[in-house]
Amino acid sequence: MTRHRRILIACAAALLQPAVALAQPAATAQAHVDAARTLAGEDLLVPYEFFCVPGNARPNNFAAPALQPAKLFDNLYAVGNSESVVYALTTSDGIVLIDSGHPGDLDTLVLPGLTALGLDPADIRYVLLGHGHNDHYGGAAVLQQRGARIGTTAADWETIANEAPSALFGDIAKPQRDLVLREGEPLVVGDTSITLVEIPGHTPGSLGFIFPVRDGDSQHMAGLFGGTVLAAGFVPLPGLRQYLGSVAHWVEVAREQRVDVEIQNHPIFDDTPARLAALAARAPGTPHPFVMGQERYQRFWGVISECMQATLLQRETAQ
Repeated sequence: MTRHRRILIACAAALLQPAVALAQPAATAQAHVDAARTLAGEDLLVPYEFFCVPGNARPNNFAAPALQPAKLFDNLYAVGNSESVVYALTTSDGIVLIDSGHPGDLDTLVLPGLTALGLDPADIRYVLLGHGHNDHYGGAAVLQQRGARIGTTAADWETIANEAPSALFGDIAKPQRDLVLREGEPLVVGDTSITLVEIPGHTPGSLGFIFPVRDGDSQHMAGLFGGTVLAAGFVPLPGLRQYLGSVAHWVEVAREQRVDVEIQNHPIFDDTPARLAALAARAPGTPHPFVMGQERYQRFWGVISECMQATLLQRETAQ
């Protein structure tokens, strides 16, 4: 019997025994919270407390300070806003950006950040969008005019086309429909293959990216889930259910791909500030703070999934 069928049966029983039936979904939600706490252990309390503790989950702050440009790995760099990060993946055939920052940030934060790290913005070949909201495609139209290819899913090309002007950024320039990215069709740029994973929920065409990163003689696999639901209360229930299915799919692909490095475009629930500080102070030969290991990476998303399942049941019960 599926979980949703059990919920329907519980709701029907509530007509006859309200007090008993209404207590059951709450207990089930608490069971998900308890499962998340167990998975979190002592090393994943940050995502647990963000998603499972009431009142802590929040959207990214558009007014957050600029990120100090950082070299994360030998071929991966981070620039932009501290809560809407743009990643630069260097390849033998140029730079791939994942997202392009807030509108107005391209020439003030993103490109100067790349230059400060010793990269040449003229080498940008591709911009891949985690999803089709303007805090991700904000600089894409300008980069497209300068010769970069812009890629997202067919669904999120529609999301971009249909997005109304925002109160914060106004009516910004949008990239023209270009590369249509699909799961099962990796994007190969020079010596680097990027695995694309479709993860609808936050938007209909959100994408995750898996790609190799290098730390000296060591190679790891990085995973960037580009459509995280940060505050579930803003997402309609069908989208939240779809999102949970996408998390499960992502976890499966990440396991197959042996993902052991976690990064986020909105890094407000994964302890990125502390990890950046540890990276800046890292001594040669010591563990890399962004390398979680495969087991911990799986637990990380398990914590998020359990917390979101609890939220879903609570909202379904409240209807």
